[in-house]
Amino acid sequence: MLSGLTTRDGGRRLTLRILTEDDAVTLLRDITSPYRSGDDPAELTELARLCARLPLALRIAAERAASRPFMPLGELIQDLRDESALWDALTAEEDEESDAVRAVFAWSYRALNPTSARLFRLLGLHPGPDLSAPAAAALTGVPLTQVRQPLDALVNAHLLEQSAPGRYQLHDLLRAYAVDQVRHLESAEDREAALRRALDWYLHTVDAALARALPFYRTVPLDPPTDVTPLAFAADAEADAWFDAERDNLVAATRAAAETGLPRIAWQLAALLRSVFMHQNAFEDWFTTARIGLAAARTLGDRHGEAETLESLGKAHFQARQLGEAAEHHRAALTIRQEIGDEYGTAVSINALGLLGLRHRQLLDALSHFGESLAIFERLGNQRWEALLLSNLAETRYELDELTEAAALLDRALAVQREIDDRGQEGNSLLFLSMTLRELGRTDEALTAIESAVAIAEGVSQVWLRHWLVEYARVLRASDRPAEALEAVHRAATIQRRLGDRSREATALDGAGEAYRDLGQADEAIAFHLRAAAVHRQLGDLWQLALTLDHLATALTAAGRTEEAGQHWREAQALLTGFDDARAAALREGIAASFPSAADRSAE
Repeated sequence: MLSGLTTRDGGRRLTLRILTEDDAVTLLRDITSPYRSGDDPAELTELARLCARLPLALRIAAERAASRPFMPLGELIQDLRDESALWDALTAEEDEESDAVRAVFAWSYRALNPTSARLFRLLGLHPGPDLSAPAAAALTGVPLTQVRQPLDALVNAHLLEQSAPGRYQLHDLLRAYAVDQVRHLESAEDREAALRRALDWYLHTVDAALARALPFYRTVPLDPPTDVTPLAFAADAEADAWFDAERDNLVAATRAAAETGLPRIAWQLAALLRSVFMHQNAFEDWFTTARIGLAAARTLGDRHGEAETLESLGKAHFQARQLGEAAEHHRAALTIRQEIGDEYGTAVSINALGLLGLRHRQLLDALSHFGESLAIFERLGNQRWEALLLSNLAETRYELDELTEAAALLDRALAVQREIDDRGQEGNSLLFLSMTLRELGRTDEALTAIESAVAIAEGVSQVWLRHWLVEYARVLRASDRPAEALEAVHRAATIQRRLGDRSREATALDGAGEAYRDLGQADEAIAFHLRAAAVHRQLGDLWQLALTLDHLATALTAAGRTEEAGQHWREAQALLTGFDDARAAALREGIAASFPSAADRSAE
């Protein structure tokens, strides 16, 4: 039970052991005594024995007895004995505990009306750890209004647990019993139809939730739903809450689709979930579903699906800072898209290669890729992507220290993003605008830009917020507000740690070091810079390592530890020789001015 806790939150399973006879009888008496009186202690002992003194079986039997206060306990015991005998005749020889549990399950199951009994066994087909009432309706193929009463009946019979309002789950043993029943009592065709309905419902509800929460990220055309009614969402927060509640089920549904002969649903689900998981840094689930989807698309020979899932893997590796693997998958997706004549997909893949060039600081390559992708989207008339490419070009111009050109590109991008109401990309462009204006010395304008970006992210995307807060802290420092800057980067680092982004957490820690230095607390600054440098070194991010070593050396100098500072400046200079852009040259010159011997040593 509560299997989602083990898969997602790291919970540990605890096995409920057999109770002693006295404890088992006490449990039965405690549950039944408010509803029944005069039960023979010997009969309670016999009932405990028939339940093998197992807590789950005892609970079900006790609730059955409590719900029939005028039925002699001896008659209930005889029913259970009869069920046990029937079970013994129909099953292979197993241990006494398994037989007792299944006998109790069967005893309670046979008392259900036909509608509730069918729902119970169909629940055995549901792939995930829990389900909602609408998912149960899709599974059974009936309207939502017709599934609520059977769900209540199962809860009342203790064959199903209501874990939250509108959500239900089966104990693992009850799930196994439901699976056994559905295999024996439902035809293969009916089982396949029920599972297809459930998976189709998840697929189309994901699509509907994306349409509400992330409308610009949907790229997979779907056939209209036939036998199911997906949920509709009135607000972004409602869609986000649904994704949070269903995350384990969506991973399980993707796997079930691939394993049960529904590969098209499998790759489509995986492709849609790309947009969900990239906003959560949910790397384990992202990699799992993308790999399942890729295998499913290849099983079908669906080249479009293969490219979509390769792109998903490329994005996952990129966001996890595994840039070599990201390049491999994006290039594979690009090859397919060019071969099948998918212009839109081709432009998306070329943009991804531009982002890789940007992260590797191969800035001229990045400019070339972004320009090529922009030309395709201009030809296609896709405004959203045109603006996104203008923003990417601006970031590259910023890194090349071409600030005036970057600002002009961002003004163009923001005009389009505001026109089409692309709030996420507007926030990203505001981030780059803040960076550009700050370095141009236009601090007040930079503060306005980054505050607007943070306002967009608040309550919408922790992934956006954690990144934009670091720039917010830089602007606050430039505004001589280091205490507020420290608060911003602390918040950013906390979010980064929760999301598992070690690279950006390190950047936030480095920002904390700068804020401490501005506050005159050199020892604290040194400690944070050292932590950040260790992560960047471990990740092999030489550019960020060089920046952090420069900050570390500056803090060490402020603490009077000039010899140590020199060591770090020399290493930073050596690292910077691997970069040939203007920003790297300016940083080398700055270090040389602060510590001339660093330049001499790096030239040796």
